Amino acid sequence: MKEYLRLLGWQSLALILVLSLMIRACLTIPFYKMYFPMTIIPSGDYLLFTFSLIFLMAGFNVICSYFDTKMSDILANTETLDNIKKLRLFYVLVVLGLGALSYISFKYHVWQIGAIGLVFAGLSYIYAYKYKRQDLIGNISIALLFSLLAFMPFLLEFFAFTHYQSEILIQIPTSAWLTFFKLFAFFAGFVFLLTFIRDLTADVANIEQNKKDGFMTFAVRHGEKLTNKVLVVCSLVFMLFNAYFLYRMADYMEIIHIVILSLTNIVPFIYYIYKLLSAKRTEEVIMLYQLLGMIYISLLFTIFYSQNLFTIDAI
Repeated sequence: MKEYLRLLGWQSLALILVLSLMIRACLTIPFYKMYFPMTIIPSGDYLLFTFSLIFLMAGFNVICSYFDTKMSDILANTETLDNIKKLRLFYVLVVLGLGALSYISFKYHVWQIGAIGLVFAGLSYIYAYKYKRQDLIGNISIALLFSLLAFMPFLLEFFAFTHYQSEILIQIPTSAWLTFFKLFAFFAGFVFLLTFIRDLTADVANIEQNKKDGFMTFAVRHGEKLTNKVLVVCSLVFMLFNAYFLYRMADYMEIIHIVILSLTNIVPFIYYIYKLLSAKRTEEVIMLYQLLGMIYISLLFTIFYSQNLFTIDAI
């Protein structure tokens, strides 16, 4: 059972579930209810949409594992039955995810969501097959894919309102729209940076195995020292990114909320940089990779404390 959960990537699936529900509860519903008496997407269908994202993310994790094992099989001149099962599981998960998205797309005339889901599934396969082990291209690709998936809950509601309430939608003040889009741009940037840093950290942790398998990741091509320097720079950018956000929100939030967001968004990265520069064993780098996974929780805190900020130009 543990191997199966690890294959599906249960941590990323849990994050997608909670992230999607929190975005709807804390941002989209409060924002649109200021201008409309009700939301367009019922809770049941929105939950189905969320599970479609989970299926697509699970498929992404499975196809990455498939090609990792496939490369090992090629090097060892073998072919395992488990690998064949992984490919079948990928197709099942993608069909379930795209099927649910297609149902939502046709029911609420949001064809863009179905198209984005199809693009995500295709890019997942291309990434796992071709770009995962290619220098920074793979790290940037997975960061873009994950931030796209995190952005889809907002796009669903937006496209639905654009279709059903277009005549009223234009009456929403421009300042409110700007703040709303800035908030989601911040969250997408948050996910992109953190995913990029975490994936690059994984390359450092797996550098010896990647060398053995002939995978030309950034860490293999340029060395561990340069990769660590890039990680430190990216981490500093991440902290500045969050510090700016907290600074702009300071006048609209209680001090305890600022302290909580600082402790969850910035302090862990200070510790991460310290440990990254002092790590001497692979086990310590793996621990940092796991730490970064936990830091995703800080995004959920940020969403929760941002729920009343979309009507002001707070960013």
